[in-house]
Amino acid sequence: SKGDAQAKVTIVEYASFTCPHCATFHREVFPKLKAEFIDSGKVHFIYREVYFDAPGLWAGLIARCADETKYFGLVDLLYLNQDKWIIGSSETEILKNLVTIGSQAGLEKKQIGECLRNEKKALNLVKAFQENSKKDGISSTPSFVINGQLYKNIGYEGLKTEIERLLN
Repeated sequence: SKGDAQAKVTIVEYASFTCPHCATFHREVFPKLKAEFIDSGKVHFIYREVYFDAPGLWAGLIARCADETKYFGLVDLLYLNQDKWIIGSSETEILKNLVTIGSQAGLEKKQIGECLRNEKKALNLVKAFQENSKKDGISSTPSFVINGQLYKNIGYEGLKTEIERLLN
């Protein structure tokens, strides 16, 4: 999560690393949201991964491969380069592309391999995804839960309007 945990507004984003709309949100909308509302302490932002496919789970494992301080940096790299790593014609090629992303973030190939083979972590991630998405009624990405209310694929202006309404 990012921002003040005691903020008046909490936004939970559900996103998949393989979702093109999620990548667009993280490239174009999230920087504005972060600058205007998260960094100022007005919004507590929680990011939750959704796993509709194996490559999305693999990306999640790589994002968690480093210490917590690098998580959002890896998330950014995965979304910024989504069009490059997702285009593999086989699982092996996609995994190779993901290893390249991890290496760009300073992870060692051996460390990345260990992360990708961590079955216990993978099962825990899927379990958390299933429990959280069921609780919040998530069926597509990106979806946002803002102070308990579900919104699907909302743009920056819609987010801003809802945040400002809740802040007043």
